[in-house]
Amino acid sequence: MSAALHLDHVGPLERTAHRLGLALLRWSETRAARVADRALGPDRGAARLAYEQRTALEARHRHWDRLASGTPRVR
Repeated sequence: MSAALHLDHVGPLERTAHRLGLALLRWSETRAARVADRALGPDRGAARLAYEQRTALEARHRHWDRLASGTPRVR
């Protein structure tokens, strides 16, 4: 999913909206992963799959944080 928006000026309001959007996206993905974990049951293979999905999600979040911190501010 790409929500690229090219702006001439990025002010504090836009930055705050972007941070809120990212936080909501992370929250919804994390919640979906938790709900999926409960639905799997005590199967060992399913537990391993859930663990791998969780670690992949955390790695993706770290990657997004790195990208967000390195992007230059448009002024």
